[in-house]
Amino acid sequence: MSADITEQYQRYFDVDMQYRHGSNNQQIGKSRREYTLKIVGRFGMTIPLIIAWLYGMSKAQALVHLNKLVQQELLEVVPTHRSPDERVYILSRSGALYAEELTGMPIYFRSTSQPELRVNLNTLYHDLIMQFIILLGMPQSSTGSTHSQDIWHGFITDLEVRRLSKAGHWRNVDAIVQENDGSITAVEMEHSFKQLPTRKNILLQYLQDLNNGHYQKVMLFSQKVEVLNDMKRINCNIIEFLLATKSAERITEQDVTKLQQALVYRTKYCEEIRQRFYG
Repeated sequence: MSADITEQYQRYFDVDMQYRHGSNNQQIGKSRREYTLKIVGRFGMTIPLIIAWLYGMSKAQALVHLNKLVQQELLEVVPTHRSPDERVYILSRSGALYAEELTGMPIYFRSTSQPELRVNLNTLYHDLIMQFIILLGMPQSSTGSTHSQDIWHGFITDLEVRRLSKAGHWRNVDAIVQENDGSITAVEMEHSFKQLPTRKNILLQYLQDLNNGHYQKVMLFSQKVEVLNDMKRINCNIIEFLLATKSAERITEQDVTKLQQALVYRTKYCEEIRQRFYG
């Protein structure tokens, strides 16, 4: 990945993704319409579960909000059993143009008579959880999502990361965020236990990206504390092995320190993710 691509991070971080509630019904309606379109534009889709949480409303109210945007021909609905809500909402062509205007970023729209072809159903559940995690870390209006965490103030979604990564060789992380202290951090969601060889390859990819300056930390999330604890244990064993091996994969003491300082296991949010998406 070239330095020029890394310099493109800031234009994504600069997109205003803070929800501002408004002081009357007209302002609230406008704020919600525009913010929802920004979300769908950048993440590619959303669902009532996330919208209800985000705006502090009921699932029924979230459905009314999203279906109104469908009626206004800004969104389209795709029925699918792979969504916890049995449906997912994506941009229409006019919605994509509106989202592009709101974000100041190019929104890629695939023209097809079958809207479901514009959604990667194989990774849908993972992608929705990542959307929740990224929005959870953003600062929000006190009358919107009152339980947001204010960890970072800008992000690059999985869709955007993959577009950037076409220009170079690096690990396609689930997202990249800019924390409030200015740190550039990769964010990854782990659903299940992985074998040692897989973990080793991932660690070496992280190390390469850290050394190349693509990010300074890797923040790891899961719906299970056990998954993160197992990952931490295996990673420690792999790091010791890579330090001791005489193969071409050998790493230095400096590499060990870099990895140990970079890897952050966010067990704090496991239960909330589990309850919302697996409860």
